[in-house]
Amino acid sequence: MTRFIPSEEIDEQQVRHWHFGGVRNGTFNKGFAAMPEMTSDPALLPLAEESVAEPQPEELEAAPVPELELDDVPLPVPGISEEELQQQLEQARQEAYAQGLEQGQQQAAQEWQARMADYQNNLGRETAQRLNEVLHAAQTGVQGLQQQMAPDLLQLAVDIARQVVRQELRCNPQALQPVVAEALDMLGADTKPAVVRLNPEDFQQLQAHLRAALPNPKLEWLSDPTVAKGGCLVESQGAQIDGSLERRWQRAVAALGLVSTWYDGGAGHGN
Repeated sequence: MTRFIPSEEIDEQQVRHWHFGGVRNGTFNKGFAAMPEMTSDPALLPLAEESVAEPQPEELEAAPVPELELDDVPLPVPGISEEELQQQLEQARQEAYAQGLEQGQQQAAQEWQARMADYQNNLGRETAQRLNEVLHAAQTGVQGLQQQMAPDLLQLAVDIARQVVRQELRCNPQALQPVVAEALDMLGADTKPAVVRLNPEDFQQLQAHLRAALPNPKLEWLSDPTVAKGGCLVESQGAQIDGSLERRWQRAVAALGLVSTWYDGGAGHGN
């Protein structure tokens, strides 16, 4: 840093005035060579030191410092070449990709399982509902079918029972005995006179058996062709019990809510 020297600091004995001479004739060089060395004089050293004084802190702070970005400064990796660094980066990228792929697959599997569970639950509920509807419809249909078939089935049962009774009477004519005994009990004819009328065939086959089974001297056994086979007619003091098969059959099927005659089905009166 330079400054002007005040005249008070100049020693006139040591300073000589400079006179510019001609440049072409070498006067400039002669005058320059004739000048004494200023720095050789101890009196001029402080001036020289002041001329090269160090900058002050204020001046250093005012000087602009260039800013550097972190990205602009390369980070050296000791012992690793650029190719190896690229390989490591590629390996890290592949590992990150594989890890992300695995996580994505696991998440997709979990979502698929959750959706499948929801679908199965919904399907199970829909299936159960449909099954209930089918069962309800089937039950309703069966009930309707039963209502339609019940009379037919009952009528079939009655027809079968009729055939069984007829077969029993053919094989066992003595089955008439309980009928006669029941009729006598209903009339209270144990101690009073009574008349028992039987079909001629039954009378011929059962007279002796019935007399032995029902020993009552007040009973009168008669053969009457108006009485159907397998039946009887019991009279006592103006009261009469119709023990014919027709009558007994009507009472039996009436309890089932049916109206059926003993001779339905084309059977003859003699059966």
